[in-house]
Amino acid sequence: MKIENQQSYIENGMFSGGVAVTPGSPIGFVAGGLYVGTIGDLVVKTVDGSVLTFVSASGFIPGLVSEVSNTSTAASIIALK
Repeated sequence: MKIENQQSYIENGMFSGGVAVTPGSPIGFVAGGLYVGTIGDLVVKTVDGSVLTFVSASGFIPGLVSEVSNTSTAASIIALK
């Protein structure tokens, strides 16, 4: 499977698709990871309620993510199914 955005792409057979994420809006499902196309700080909430901050995040970010905070400066974020 290949997921693309305007900056780059990721290929991984363990994911069945992805949706664009708007920081501050609900993802709608528990993402199996995120792909960050434009470098920046990424603040996420995981399924257990933990809040994690990734400084200068870019590329694949693994984890069971339920929400991306609107304080994130990263862009072109894709939630992987």
